[in-house]
Formats: sequence, C-alpha cells, structure tokens
Amino acid sequence: MSGPPETEAYFGPGACVTIAQVALYDRIQSEMVSARVRRDEVGLNTLSLLKSELVRASKDGAAGGAIDDDLVLRVARKEVKRREEAIEVYRKAGRADAARREEAEMQVLRGFLPAAMSEQDIEAEVRAVIAEVKPEGPKGFGAVMKAATARLAGRADGNQIAAVARRLLGS
Repeated sequence: MSGPPETEAYFGPGACVTIAQVALYDRIQSEMVSARVRRDEVGLNTLSLLKSELVRASKDGAAGGAIDDDLVLRVARKEVKRREEAIEVYRKAGRADAARREEAEMQVLRGFLPAAMSEQDIEAEVRAVIAEVKPEGPKGFGAVMKAATARLAGRADGNQIAAVARRLLGS
C-alpha cells in the first residue's frame, strides 16, 4: 500500500526535508477546523457544504465510496459554476449583498482548484490536438473538442476550449 506522493522542500543550506503532499479532502477538513477557530462563518459554511457534496458524490456510481483528489476537483468545479450562475442572477435582481456572499464562497472553493490556464497555453494545447486529430476543416470540431477536453480536463473551461478550437478551425 503506498502513501501520498512526496515532494522535497528546501529550507536553507544543508536542510532538505521530504514532505508528504496532503490530499485535498484532508485539506478541506483541516481548513474547516481553521475556519471554525477563526470564526470565519462563510469559510466554514462553504467547506461544510463542499464536504457534504463530496460525501454525496462519493456514494454515486463510479466513485464507489472513495473520495479522491479527482472527485474533489470535479465537485469543487461544479460548485464554483453554481456560484457564478447565482452571482449573475443576484446581480440582475439587484441583490448585491447576496452576490457578494456568493463571490466570497466562490473564492473559498477556488482555493481547491488548480490555477486556470492562459489563453496562449490553451491555444498551444488545442493546436497540438488539431495536429494529432487532423480534422477536415470546421466539420472536425467535435473530434477536436473531444480530444482537447480530455487533454485539458480540470485545467481549462470547456467554453474557453471551444472558443479557441472554433477560431483555429475557422468555424
């Protein structure tokens, strides 16, 4: 049985320490404790909701009861998307206070997601996919999207990938 992946950290001359990377679910639990100590109501409520969504998602089909980093990323992304939609609705309804709360929750959730890729990085990856797939003009959009979405899963938004693919394919 293997433990968590390890990385080495450098702490000055002659001091090299191996530190085990913390699983995202464990990080959520420790940040919940920290938020409780800081009396950070938004952070605590957001992390509690994320934890309950993870437990629910782990009981659904493919996860088989396990909560791994991949599941945490998928659920956190879904929750961020929900917040983005809610912010838009609240702003249209003139409820700035509710929109600000959703933004604060979204910031907490984004702390568990990897940094977003730049437009140039996405374009480079999509160009590589196009070179591999060799689509027949704009009609190959679906094949390019399938391959690009799989390659960039978790690192780029599907809408960004689609926009770059359309631009590069001339559709």
